[in-house]
Amino acid sequence: MRILYHFWLSPFSRKVRIALYEKGLDVELVVEKYWDRRQEFLALNPAGQVPVLSEPGGAVLADSQAIVEYLEECQPEPGLLGPDPLARAECRRLIAWFDGKFYSEVTDFLLREKLLKRFMGMGEPRSDLIRAGRQNIGYHVD
Repeated sequence: MRILYHFWLSPFSRKVRIALYEKGLDVELVVEKYWDRRQEFLALNPAGQVPVLSEPGGAVLADSQAIVEYLEECQPEPGLLGPDPLARAECRRLIAWFDGKFYSEVTDFLLREKLLKRFMGMGEPRSDLIRAGRQNIGYHVD
């Protein structure tokens, strides 16, 4: 069976979970506390990042965008990127923006400082970074 190593709060893991769901693919979800740097997980992805998809035939894929594109190529229907090259290019642009800029200026601040540090015991939250993330949300959503 297909296995997705993920962390429920990771937007990159969420993107892959949504793609799997939309395509109707069965998957076993395994929560990976990537900060623990388990040797078994590092053997799958030496970068130590989630998500990682392990296919039934033994193939292992890392990086959310690589996984989503792989799923799109292996199971084209339903298509997730758009009906024509221009629509697919725009979809890829938005994904790159969301994965890069929005993540670094909003999600990472709020996820790391408010949740991981506070509730997962990964240090003391920095209120200046929380304020920056909250301020940046308005800018990016507009």
